[in-house]
Amino acid sequence: MKKALFAALLVALTLLSACSSGSNGQPGKTEGNKSDGNKKLVVGVTYTTLRHEFFIDISKGVNKKAEEEGISVLSNDPNLDLSKQVSAIEDYMQKGVDALIVLATDNAGVIPAIEEAKSKGIPIITADNVVDSDSVDTFIGTENYEAGKLIGDQLKKKIEADGKEATIAIVTWKQSFVQKERLRGFKDALADVKGVKFLNEQPGYNREESMATVENIIQANPDVSYIFATSENSVTGSLAALESANKSNIQIVGFDPTPEAADGIRNGHIYALIQQQPQLIGEKAIEAALDAINGKQLEKNISIPVVLLDKSNVDEHFAK
Repeated sequence: MKKALFAALLVALTLLSACSSGSNGQPGKTEGNKSDGNKKLVVGVTYTTLRHEFFIDISKGVNKKAEEEGISVLSNDPNLDLSKQVSAIEDYMQKGVDALIVLATDNAGVIPAIEEAKSKGIPIITADNVVDSDSVDTFIGTENYEAGKLIGDQLKKKIEADGKEATIAIVTWKQSFVQKERLRGFKDALADVKGVKFLNEQPGYNREESMATVENIIQANPDVSYIFATSENSVTGSLAALESANKSNIQIVGFDPTPEAADGIRNGHIYALIQQQPQLIGEKAIEAALDAINGKQLEKNISIPVVLLDKSNVDEHFAK
């Protein structure tokens, strides 16, 4: 009797062990859950800032995809402060996050922190801003040089069709590597166009600064034909300045449309804009983090396509 009871108990324990193990005998692991099966995966995200609509939209994509996958997200807004971003990464390491998503405030200054995180076995996903380090598993975002070239090619066609000289003002945030790449592509596209003159780059980090900059530009340079605005805030600030001055002979080209900028396209103050897909960037960043956690090999560069927006298609993307 005792032998029979012992045998039955042994069989029960064997079955229980089999139910709690994967096919290789290791603890069960599901997509989106830690290997102990009880604790959610945790991804630490540090943004460049969360004061701009573009980055807010990226965060929406991150949170949407993370919720779908059952992943917990820790978020940090250093608001362009490298030291705060580094502190956040160090904090994430202490908390033992399963992966890091970094939208660098300084693509060189952040390297030591992400290399330390990588040395601890934490996958590193970068988004929006390229970080040149072997510790990065993948970059996800817009090819900013190519996007700048695309908007430059669009303006090139117009200038050549008009057959007139063109003076182009530039409103940009000079500290941004991303915006430098956009400007480099834009200028390269127009390099061989006769009669094109570029004014010196002028500051345009936020809407207010951009508006003041353009007000000064149009007063000092009455022959300006176009304004290249390298970001959402420089676009809306430039638009506000042109509308305030009632300048219909100057048009804006640039990046990151908003509903206000869409109206600017409709009324002719804006000729064309590059629309990125920030929510998709956020979603793909979470997908990549999950793949890296699960041991999948990632492509080093995951490009997110852009859309060229002008009067012909603005209503498809922004309701009136």
